[in-house]
Amino acid sequence: MAMETTKAADVRIRARDSALSLLNNLTAGIAFAAVAGVGIFGTISALTIPGVSASSGSTASAATASSSSSYSTSTSSSSSNSLSSGLQPSTGTVQSASSSGVAVSGGS
Repeated sequence: MAMETTKAADVRIRARDSALSLLNNLTAGIAFAAVAGVGIFGTISALTIPGVSASSGSTASAATASSSSSYSTSTSSSSSNSLSSGLQPSTGTVQSASSSGVAVSGGS
């Protein structure tokens, strides 16, 4: 009777070990897939969000710097500050409207 109990226990132990091994492999696979997914989504987000890239930023800086000489001294200093932050001065005009304002939140 003791021999049958030992064989049954060995079978259960092997089944438990194989189940734990499978669980460990699944956990590692899911963790790897999660990290890869974050990397893929981050890359797609970086490519699709509009902004100034490194190559276009240097040409825009040169073009704006050459045209900023026609501004006054105070405008020139503020435009050079905006160039260092990647922003360009506004070229539009502000007009009054009779409609109510719109609140926008969540931008960064």
